[in-house]
Amino acid sequence: MTGLLEGVRVVETGVLMTVDNLGRLLGDEGADVVKVETPQLGDYLRDIMIRFAPGWSAFHLMLNRNKRSVTVDARTTEGHEILERLVERADVFITGNVGTTNEKLGLDYASVRRMRPDIVYCQATGYGATGPYAEIPTHGQMMDDLGGSAPALQLGPRGLVEGVPGTAEPERRSGVVVGPMYAAFGVAAALARRGRTGEGAYLDVSCADAVLACKWLDALPTLNPELVDPTGPTPSGPAASAKYQHYATADGKFLLFCGIEPKFWDHFCRAVDRLDLLDVHRRDLVVDFGAGDDALRAELQSIFSTRSLAEWMQVAIEHDIAMGPALRFDEIDTDPHLQARGMVVTETHPVLGELATLGNPVVVPGAPFEVRSAPAHGEHTDAVLAELGYGDEARAHLRADGVI
Repeated sequence: MTGLLEGVRVVETGVLMTVDNLGRLLGDEGADVVKVETPQLGDYLRDIMIRFAPGWSAFHLMLNRNKRSVTVDARTTEGHEILERLVERADVFITGNVGTTNEKLGLDYASVRRMRPDIVYCQATGYGATGPYAEIPTHGQMMDDLGGSAPALQLGPRGLVEGVPGTAEPERRSGVVVGPMYAAFGVAAALARRGRTGEGAYLDVSCADAVLACKWLDALPTLNPELVDPTGPTPSGPAASAKYQHYATADGKFLLFCGIEPKFWDHFCRAVDRLDLLDVHRRDLVVDFGAGDDALRAELQSIFSTRSLAEWMQVAIEHDIAMGPALRFDEIDTDPHLQARGMVVTETHPVLGELATLGNPVVVPGAPFEVRSAPAHGEHTDAVLAELGYGDEARAHLRADGVI
């Protein structure tokens, strides 16, 4: 935790990745996130997909870290009273429940606001809380597809849907990743406004909207093709470009070279003592991708084959050249830059022991990132209820009645 949100109290309700990831992002920055689960099943993300032990899936370990787990049946009178006490002491209420679920539980914005008038309330769901699809439960790829990231599809000869031959798979912007990021940004912005005005806020975040918002690079030309200047430069990615391209290094690794600006191209040519290549760049363009120049691409590959990836990175540092490692995920823990940034850290888990996990991209000097392991189901129920004023006898009664 970085401590940036230290002192901020968050109540989290709901299950699965969207709200879990939102709570994790806030918890990683130091918020006290109390995850409220049902006493029966709880968040069944604990046993979805890859797991290391029963109740300890990779999803749960990652998305529910830096939280406390409390089991409460909000459908009961006593359980709802516990939720009220939690909310009265909270700064933020986050939920992943869709449609009218929160209203049925008495946890909709109007109800929660009566408990805490200046609450920052964030409802983060797949399709959002308004619109024709608001009541539909969602999984991750549904959010991606509505957000314009569906692959090109057709009904194949076997009568089954398949991809269209010759079309590239679209870049995926996973809704359960970017949706919670937008939601966390909204929560932080709402807290900042509350600090100035004393006003709370209701935030309705759709993960599908967030996927679509991430397509800002292509949005205007796609939505306004008739306004595009046909005489302007045509962007080119690694598939067709010589100067924005992946190249193999002498040690069998790969880098992405981005010498599309004149200064970076010039720096590269001088660094490798190839002044003859200086003129192989269009100076009439702001950037020159070298689109379709296979001969230049072959020449550059012969140059990049002469040094290791580490040597090329030193060249980039010393000569101000835009190029960097092209890493597979199984290579990230050996990269010196990612190591220095603390992006792979060790978590000491009470059941699994030493566990390598991802760090926090928000680096705060003097505040090394540490992980509090994801909680077992209801692990902190007694501690949190004691904070709310429930004594041993009262908790025993609630447990006997199935409220907690």
